Amino acid sequence: MHAQQMTVDERSLGAFPFAAPTADMLMEAVAHAAHGSAQATGPTPWYIDAVPDGVAMRMIVRRWTEASSPDAVLARIAAGTALRAARLAVVGFGRRAVTAHGPEPGVVAVLRAGGRREPCPEETAMLDGQRRSGVPRRPDPVVPEVGLLPWLRRAAEREGAWARSTGPMPHADVGPAWPDGRAVPEHPSGLLLGTDGLALHADVRLGQAIEAVRLTAAALGWWTRIAAAPADRDRLREALRGSARAVLGAHRRGATMAVLQLSPALAFVAA
Repeated sequence: MHAQQMTVDERSLGAFPFAAPTADMLMEAVAHAAHGSAQATGPTPWYIDAVPDGVAMRMIVRRWTEASSPDAVLARIAAGTALRAARLAVVGFGRRAVTAHGPEPGVVAVLRAGGRREPCPEETAMLDGQRRSGVPRRPDPVVPEVGLLPWLRRAAEREGAWARSTGPMPHADVGPAWPDGRAVPEHPSGLLLGTDGLALHADVRLGQAIEAVRLTAAALGWWTRIAAAPADRDRLREALRGSARAVLGAHRRGATMAVLQLSPALAFVAA
């Protein structure tokens, strides 16, 4: 997003402090942000504790950082959404978020506050969305659907993921849905997110992309529902039918994927 196109009034966010946060301030802000991120149904698979000069995100089940089981994959994606929210909390202090991924078994990442850095326009918008728990600021979309994809694609790419529109998605079971307490409109638009590479890092990156897209969409007046994370390739191909080749592509075979459903704020009603 370019600065002149921002719709969030930066004055409403307050001045960024720039002073280095104390250990207690960092822990409190990171924990609050992480627990406010999008999460799957069930017990939280990760926890946060203090380390010298920062905080560590650890798995409840240590082997989940490396295992290939469905529970481990889902846990890593959920840790990724929390990690993106935690990184944003550090940015909210006017500091660069310094992240070391998986320095030891059972540890997803260690997060520290780095040097002074003012949030960029995209981060300012996401901070606004985070402080409102992903609720769009206004009921009418700031950006129409035709112009939404470039913003969301950029948010995903900043996290090392790719994004492709699926068009209207049928209500098919293609993976674990992450309920958010809201009814699903009849014809939501679909967005496929994916990451490639080593499963441990790809799964965590996918979670970070999901959270970045969710908060960016909220800043633009759109609700996001996580319809499937992770998404099963075979079931997804069947649900997409004739458009599967165009959406998935042959080079996506090893990717970890998620399906998001996007709708303007007015289309959602409390369940």
